Amino acid sequence: MPKLKMAGISQHDLVEYLEEIKEYVAHRSRQRNGVIGGNHTMGVGTTDTTMVRMDGVCRYYIDGVEHVQTAVEGDLAIGEVTENLWGAWRLMLDAAGAIQTQRAAAGAMAFESEQAALLSLASIAITASMAVIGYWTCDAAAGGFTPGTDVPDDGAGEVDNDNYFNALVPPGDNGLTAAPSVSLSAGTTTDEYAFGTIDARTNGLNIAQISADVTQTFAQADVITTKGQFAGHLFVTDVAGSNVTSLAATGVAGAAITMTYATALAANAALDTITLALPGIFTIVGRGVTRANKDSFTFDTDDIVGVDGSPVFVDAELPIETIGLSL
Repeated sequence: MPKLKMAGISQHDLVEYLEEIKEYVAHRSRQRNGVIGGNHTMGVGTTDTTMVRMDGVCRYYIDGVEHVQTAVEGDLAIGEVTENLWGAWRLMLDAAGAIQTQRAAAGAMAFESEQAALLSLASIAITASMAVIGYWTCDAAAGGFTPGTDVPDDGAGEVDNDNYFNALVPPGDNGLTAAPSVSLSAGTTTDEYAFGTIDARTNGLNIAQISADVTQTFAQADVITTKGQFAGHLFVTDVAGSNVTSLAATGVAGAAITMTYATALAANAALDTITLALPGIFTIVGRGVTRANKDSFTFDTDDIVGVDGSPVFVDAELPIETIGLSL
């Protein structure tokens, strides 16, 4: 796209250029299901307080068609949250404007932290022909939380803490806005990893720069069972947008994962899959695939580079698509 210069600009040229930008943005948005505009917010239902509710206006694309929805309520997918532990739901709209939801585990949810619950939604493929509009997290009170019966709000007796997150852009819109100061690599302590300063856009907003760290531990003591097998990890911004964390290629967080990928290609394919379902409140910094040079390789204990393991790190692609306007 050509850039305009100050000298000789006419109002007509400027209007044409801005229209070109508008059409380009619309074209890119149509390629992905998700939110493209509006002012919607997610919260607890008012007509039925056991439901979740979207207020405001949400403009969204599904399969290349634009839709608009205003106030609507919907049920949470059934699946209890164990008392004193966390669960998370993905909140979506279908083409008819109805709320649909997915939970972060097939059965009861029992995650040790809110971040682990949210990250674990990456293990659940987004239902086809849906637009993600938000997420809800729940720290269940004594007795646990039961969807459809209990009120999804921390003002109710069954929830100690909760958060509603509004999805502002389609999944996949996140990305780095500048090259990291150094590439992902093994850390100065070789059972850890290192990353440079991170500048990223998350959920439509530029986050504060994340400081470099050359001694970052893996989030979990994941295991590779047999020498010659592979493991994969995504490295992503954390839920606060202030640090980087790792996520195993299964997409499940919060507990050690055993990985047995026969090839690096298989590990990368698993990472590709969870990338598509990663919640939009996290931004991918890069990925790593590690080959075990010993049986029972354990992250955060064994060296990922050297005698114990052989890693390959890849930084996230740069730059994300942006439109520059120079006047």
